[in-house]
Amino acid sequence: MSKRKSKLISDATAFKSRRVTAVDTEPAPDDSNHQGPSSSSSTGDIGLIESISLKNFMCHHSLGLFRFGPNVNFIVGNNGSGKSAILTALIVGLGGKATMTNRGASLKDFVKTSENAADITVKLRNRGPDAYKKDVYGDCISIEHRIWSDGSRTCKLKNKSGQIISSKKEELTAILDHFNIQLDNPVSILSQEMSKQFLHSKSESDKYKFFMKATLLEQMKRDYVHIKHTKTVTRQQVERQEEVTLGFLTQQRMLVFIADAFVSYFLKRKNQLCASRSNKLKRFGDHVPDLMALINEASDKGRFRKRPVGPIGACINLKDPTLAVAVECCLRSFMKAFCCDNYKDEAVLQELMSRFYSKGNRPQIIVSPFSEKLHNIDGRKAYHPEYPSVPDVITATSPVIVNCLIDMRGIESILIIKVNKARRVMQQGRPPKNCREAFTAEGDQVYPNRYYTSDFSMAKYLGGDLETEIRRAYFFFNVQTVQEEVAQENQQKIEAEKQTVQEAKAELDEHRKKAEDADSQYSSVRDRIDQLSEEMEPLKVQQRTLVSFSEAENSFRNQKVEYVAKATEISPERQQVSGSTKSIDTEISRLKRKIRVYESSHVLVCLILGSSSSRSLSVRCKLYFNNFLIKMNCCGSMIFDHNNETLAISVREDPVSDVRTLSGGERSFSTVCFMLSLWEITESPFRCLDEFDVYMVSTQTRLASHNIHLPKSSLVKIHQLQDPEREQRQNTT
Repeated sequence: MSKRKSKLISDATAFKSRRVTAVDTEPAPDDSNHQGPSSSSSTGDIGLIESISLKNFMCHHSLGLFRFGPNVNFIVGNNGSGKSAILTALIVGLGGKATMTNRGASLKDFVKTSENAADITVKLRNRGPDAYKKDVYGDCISIEHRIWSDGSRTCKLKNKSGQIISSKKEELTAILDHFNIQLDNPVSILSQEMSKQFLHSKSESDKYKFFMKATLLEQMKRDYVHIKHTKTVTRQQVERQEEVTLGFLTQQRMLVFIADAFVSYFLKRKNQLCASRSNKLKRFGDHVPDLMALINEASDKGRFRKRPVGPIGACINLKDPTLAVAVECCLRSFMKAFCCDNYKDEAVLQELMSRFYSKGNRPQIIVSPFSEKLHNIDGRKAYHPEYPSVPDVITATSPVIVNCLIDMRGIESILIIKVNKARRVMQQGRPPKNCREAFTAEGDQVYPNRYYTSDFSMAKYLGGDLETEIRRAYFFFNVQTVQEEVAQENQQKIEAEKQTVQEAKAELDEHRKKAEDADSQYSSVRDRIDQLSEEMEPLKVQQRTLVSFSEAENSFRNQKVEYVAKATEISPERQQVSGSTKSIDTEISRLKRKIRVYESSHVLVCLILGSSSSRSLSVRCKLYFNNFLIKMNCCGSMIFDHNNETLAISVREDPVSDVRTLSGGERSFSTVCFMLSLWEITESPFRCLDEFDVYMVSTQTRLASHNIHLPKSSLVKIHQLQDPEREQRQNTT
């Protein structure tokens, strides 16, 4: 014969549904209008389980719909009828992991064999002023989970009318947090495996962890550590963000400065090129055409012995226009220079220049006797079979220009290397004969032991096509304009990053404040615990006195049994006492009064300990635990060591002294006392317990089941599950 066992769901509103049929002690109202018993003014308005239904879950095709009352619900049935499946489905249906249930390693283990998916629907009450998004969900929140055979799952959160509100895990987490539903808290949901692990544990630290987890003190410590870590990480992120922002801002400012310089240069260059459309001399300066007119006029008047020649750049032409940048980089300051035959002519030219240029800003004047014959440079000219020297790539309007550049710049010893082989030619092995330096087509200057990169990207004075130069100047001007716009856009991004940094700082301050508050709260709780531990000492003395009286009473009872046994051995027939019945009754009444005095004294102690709202959780738990034990003529103690994080529980009913040495029933009772104590000091919208007789022997189970009489009441609702199909078939046969 299989045992009939039960599960208890306290202060909830729903569990199992149709396997075949659910038998209730009261009729089930319509689900949409179900309001529960009207007498539960003390029941909560949020978080209660109103109903649950399962489909293809574990080995059950269908369980539900179970509608729960707002107070106490019993789910009873034979083995295999689905009691444990409902408790497991509740955990999974509220978003719990498979490992929380101790029934499987993965969610796919909960899908019925040969089925593709399992469905769980849990409805939670959402009424009253503390309801969660009352205008969105209404009086009831429906949580529907579908678990697929591959282990994945989907979640739908619906309002009272069945409309899908969200399918995000974050929203479900927010609902559970608002309702204070903790799936991993053994005080809320205590499974059979969790109870076994707790009772069999020999570690006092495990008991302490159980207490900390049940009272949310462990969660508070985790939150505190998380806040401190978040504060540190946020501060580091803010510091890194400030460094990056500062570097980025400096870089952008530099780019803006460079862009402005380029824009100014190209604007000036554009204006020069536009002016040089009509006069090539404009390339060498705005005043050069006027200066040349004065020079010609002075020459016509005979003021010069020999007319000055210049600017040198205006007197040079290139045989290969692609070498314009190389030649310009080679001659550099000589491009605007003038040549004079003697110092008298130089003085006249200085006077003419003073009309347009201030002293120190005038073009260079080179004084050297003019010769109509080129210098002989055959013996000192640089030679290379592939690359020409500077005199080989230029032509001049007058030999005076070439001779001046030979004398002043030494152009005969400079090679022009058009291809990208200048470094190899000049620096690998010996340089070419008579070669002192070389220039590349890009303007780079190369020595036998040095290399200088040019800053010029296009020719300024020796460019051939003015229209091409103007278009190129316009192009570079537009490029710089675009770069300036990009710089402005980057500046806007910098401002946005600054705003982000400010927000991160504000968040850091908020986390810092939370950390300080949590630290202060945690310190005050620890201080209060220590203070109350000291206050408990005189009360413990009173309690020990009560325990000693209780032990004395038990001793008298044991002596009485021994005396009766000895008297029976001496005389099988019971002897009549000498005192009268009245005197015996008087003695009994006197002892009863004495017991009541002690009991009232003990109750007073409990009331004193429980009246203060500021008592720590550990002290309150001790009082409730002892109170429950005394009701069964037992005594015990709970010793908390918060420094070492241990909890020692001892129960004394001679000769037993520790909870691990108690019998099965006694151990179950001490566990119940501990659980009831935790219930008194913690809050949860519902509490679920597995089989009550998990540690009872068969005799005790039958006795307990026989003595449980649950009258029909609006506070208690019983759900009878049908026997499993295999049992029905056996009974039929």
